[in-house]
Amino acid sequence: MGDASLRVAIVDLLRELGLAGTPVIQPVFGGGNNRTYLVDTGDERYLAKVYYSHPSDMRDRLGNEYALLSYAQGVGISSVPVPIACDRQRNIGIYEFIEGIKVSAKDVDLQHVLAAGRFAAQLNENRAAATGLAVASEACFSVDEHIAMVDRRLGRLQEVDALGQAGARVKLLVREICTAWEVRRARLGTLDVPRLRQDDHCISPSDFGFHNALLVSDGDLRFIDFEYAGWDDPAKMIGDFFCQPEVPVSLEYFDEFAAEALLHFETAPVLVERARLLLPALQIKWCCIMCNEFLPEGAMRRNFADSSQALERRQRVQLDKVEQFFNSKLQ
Repeated sequence: MGDASLRVAIVDLLRELGLAGTPVIQPVFGGGNNRTYLVDTGDERYLAKVYYSHPSDMRDRLGNEYALLSYAQGVGISSVPVPIACDRQRNIGIYEFIEGIKVSAKDVDLQHVLAAGRFAAQLNENRAAATGLAVASEACFSVDEHIAMVDRRLGRLQEVDALGQAGARVKLLVREICTAWEVRRARLGTLDVPRLRQDDHCISPSDFGFHNALLVSDGDLRFIDFEYAGWDDPAKMIGDFFCQPEVPVSLEYFDEFAAEALLHFETAPVLVERARLLLPALQIKWCCIMCNEFLPEGAMRRNFADSSQALERRQRVQLDKVEQFFNSKLQ
């Protein structure tokens, strides 16, 4: 669907809600997976998201995000956008537009970390009522599933056929990541990692971190982007928070965040220890995620979200970030 057709579809969806007039629709850049638009009707402003979908990646991004936000609204969580409407056929969601600024890594402190933990706790306080949520993207509920997930990602990266200087660099880096994983994988097999009970499955925002947060005028945080959200392992939710590379969070806050996030879990001490033991596997996973730019499906998704950036330049920039992450986390 071209940009003009998308704009028409957004207007049609708004008119179904009884909003008259012709809104001003402007693209909002910054996301890596979907197309987003600021929709200004004169009286209200909304965010429209057009979700990526492809035969090689059929994840229900719209369904996951809309279900999570609907659940959050139902249990009274106000730190996320209100879902307004969605068009399942055309993969479009309309949400409350939140005016705010991005959080920078240098500004992250304990209060921000605790606020993120409180949000995770709020999501899970009434989790028995979340019957409409699916499992999160790449959900893992056992040590074997965590290991298999990393193995799959590394297997795909080992097949990368990138050319030129960037291609040589990424092949070398993938070999180094594989070597680091072999050591961590073997060590993980020697650890007594507690099993995860069914009752301890959590509602995870997925891709959780300050890169998906906005600081609003009253000084509070609002959390956005839940296209991978759903039921998951608390260890993965916690690990994702400390591994996401865009706005890094120091591991010095690990205990405080985990205690706050798992406030409504009877077995919280066991779950915190489980998260600590599985963190090395999640660090490897995030190295792999950051290399998605070199996979065909990853490149297509980035191009869908923003076709103005040349692939070769995106790959060079991303490779610098992966190398920095690898050297800081895995060396």
